[in-house]
Amino acid sequence: MSNATGETRRPAPGTGALLSPLGLLAAVAILSTHRDGLTFWLGALLGTVAVLGYLACFDSPRGIWQWLPAVVGFCAAFLFAGQFLIALLT
Repeated sequence: MSNATGETRRPAPGTGALLSPLGLLAAVAILSTHRDGLTFWLGALLGTVAVLGYLACFDSPRGIWQWLPAVVGFCAAFLFAGQFLIALLT
């Protein structure tokens, strides 16, 4: 959509933009409680997919409604990386 000034309006975040931060938060929750076994690797896989989804969804967020999930996802990606490294190094 564009208006009379030629600016393109960005809609509210889509499903992928909401699912990727939620997937990262779920992966952090899984990795914080399970340090080994199949559950750990499923959490790691979920986190990796969520990081890739985050990179695909938030290549250039515009507007507050796209920046909010982008910031949450960015912080959750660091939490995921920290939890994954803690689990691997212990």
